[in-house]
Amino acid sequence: MPIYLIGMMGSGKTTIGKILSDILNKKYIDIDEKIEKNENMKIKEIFSQKGEEYFREMESRILEKTENEDAIISTGGGIILKEKNRKILKKHKTLFLYVPMEELIKRVEVKNRPLLKEGKEKLYEIWDKRKELYEEFEKINLSNLNPYESAAKLLYSILESAQEKIDNDFQNVVLKIKGLNDLKDKNNVFVNKDVYRIYNDKFNNVYILENGEKIKKIDNVKKIYKYLIKNNVGRNDTIYAVGGGTVTDLIGYIGATFKRGIKFQFYPTTLLSQVDASIGGKNAINFEGIKNVIGTFKVPNNVIIDPLTVISQKEENYLEGIIEAFKIAIINGNVSLFLNNIEKIKKRNLNLITDIIKYAVKVKLDIVTKDPFDNDIRKLLNLGHTLGHAFESYTGISHGLSVGWGIKKEIEFFSKEIKLKDKNIIFEFLEQIMPDDVLNKKININNLLEYIFQDKKIINKNKIDIPIIKNIGNVELKSIGLFLQ
Repeated sequence: MPIYLIGMMGSGKTTIGKILSDILNKKYIDIDEKIEKNENMKIKEIFSQKGEEYFREMESRILEKTENEDAIISTGGGIILKEKNRKILKKHKTLFLYVPMEELIKRVEVKNRPLLKEGKEKLYEIWDKRKELYEEFEKINLSNLNPYESAAKLLYSILESAQEKIDNDFQNVVLKIKGLNDLKDKNNVFVNKDVYRIYNDKFNNVYILENGEKIKKIDNVKKIYKYLIKNNVGRNDTIYAVGGGTVTDLIGYIGATFKRGIKFQFYPTTLLSQVDASIGGKNAINFEGIKNVIGTFKVPNNVIIDPLTVISQKEENYLEGIIEAFKIAIINGNVSLFLNNIEKIKKRNLNLITDIIKYAVKVKLDIVTKDPFDNDIRKLLNLGHTLGHAFESYTGISHGLSVGWGIKKEIEFFSKEIKLKDKNIIFEFLEQIMPDDVLNKKININNLLEYIFQDKKIINKNKIDIPIIKNIGNVELKSIGLFLQ
């Protein structure tokens, strides 16, 4: 069935429409582009040579032909002017992309927009004439959202709710489309600024956290303890963490320690947190510049993973999650899920993202179940992390990209027995996914030693356990001397 996008010029119908078609693997149709192709003329030329009424009739004819298309369809801003068009649009899923006028004025370009030949100020007059017609349709407020954030918000109106339990004996994990809708009537919801900015209509009573790793510090823990005491939160109450791994790490640590442990649930919103940070029961904060040096083992009561939130991520943060999931595939051996779908990965195809989440979570939980307290086999999940964590602390580069760098460097330093074919497969995938300036960043390993010495995996002051890749699907722990010169 067709999904129509309507709205003022500059609201992003074309850009967002193309993104949605990639995400949902649907055909994409732009009615304005169709008209230009049929007439072999730009819209501005059609208006000047044949008139607006001729253009509007062409627009209506093409709209009629799209009714049986299973496609994302971007319309022209004036498609709602004709009643017969509105009747067609109302028979199908039609979303009004609302962007405030002050934003539209900044975004829109006059080029090839015949209605703006007198200047951008004409937009106010056009809006006044059309706003009541637009308001007849489902309105999605995209104010201050970029195209991927907008696409994620639209998916909440396009898709039906659905859920699937990821079976395991260790942790309750549910994959749930539109999962954030659960939180509307919940109290004690802790959410970071970026997530709140995009999905503020999903929450009622929230505690808003800053973005990034800086929230994982003792001063912040104290503030939240005071907040919980002030609000009389007891051991039978539940606190909710909504955000990436920094939020789940922090709130998991607080849930594990406040009043000797209260109930807590995770709603991880980044791919990295969905496949890694929220899974396995590790919770931690940073101290004295050392990452995750204070922490606990405590499994959340529930983890609700909503794949739609992945769509709204910045490119770098999205790729972090892909790299972390690929690390799990190196350990488990199923790298084909990644190697065969590189273009779909880049386009954020929702079905593929969902498959990657399910795969990574299942594999990680299979490992964690056998070693919940990180004494043996679970240490394999630290692949790329020994050098990666140190690289992250030294450079400030984000966790997932640092792990990608760490995987490459640990292979170069330690995996002397790895088959050339497997080494090339891993390196080629990382090269296609990671920014070149990060993957190939040159750092003297001795500069990282002070961070490695503080690593939680240290056996003694001279050795550390590091996962060594023999081949894809065969990773072993080895004790490595720390003096790497």
